[in-house]
Amino acid sequence: MKGRFLKDKLTRLALNMQKGDKGAAEKLYNELVGKTFGFCVSRVRHRHQAEDLTQEIFLKVVDGIQTFDPKIGVFSIWFWQLARNTLTDHYRRARDLSFSDVSETRIETAFIDNPETRVEESLELRRLQEFLKSLPEEDQELFRLHYLADLSYREISKILNKSEGSLRVSVSRLKEKIRKHLK
Repeated sequence: MKGRFLKDKLTRLALNMQKGDKGAAEKLYNELVGKTFGFCVSRVRHRHQAEDLTQEIFLKVVDGIQTFDPKIGVFSIWFWQLARNTLTDHYRRARDLSFSDVSETRIETAFIDNPETRVEESLELRRLQEFLKSLPEEDQELFRLHYLADLSYREISKILNKSEGSLRVSVSRLKEKIRKHLK
């Protein structure tokens, strides 16, 4: 069992980080910062808030890395649970915001890899944004974890306490809903 966890790149980096390896910490950051920012920007109103939350998450990783135990699970599960909890805390502090409130800026910045977004793509993103707002919170959360954070079904199942099989069905249904809506 231990060998399986050591084969996971992020878990290996986290264990090296626990030992004080600054290079491992930097590699871990580089592996996760883009996905983490995308995850955060999908939930908050402004880019700078997402940047602040991303930074807060990584500071919590540095402060709490010694609590990560590879015998319990892989690092990515530990990390994404910490990220989710950080966002939950953010919303507790700012009660006027809602997880389901996805602004146009938030969706567009989630796809920041393409800075030359054409008008056609922008219109499609607006349609997607409006549609996402209409989905139940559970579907929105699944969308964020699967498509924005790019987590595996195994990782999502541990975070949401659902079977991988039911998540595959849910993602398939969600994908079909999105496809139908965007036609």
